[in-house]
Amino acid sequence: MGPLFSPTLMDDVTQTIHAALTMNGIVNIPKLAEEIRKRNEAENIALEDITAELLNQAQRHSAAMEFDGRTLAVQS
Repeated sequence: MGPLFSPTLMDDVTQTIHAALTMNGIVNIPKLAEEIRKRNEAENIALEDITAELLNQAQRHSAAMEFDGRTLAVQS
């Protein structure tokens, strides 16, 4: 059995994926997982568990995914 995510944390994951897809068209899994972990530190959920949930939800959306924690530089 995996960790129990609060409804607030699940909402954060879902909203973060939607925002990333809307703004960038891609979900940067490690970067977003760390952002979510920091926003929800009081929940004491491991980064790996947040990463797994992000991956699951991104797959359900058939989202393009990036697995590099660094942000891509936009070329002009």
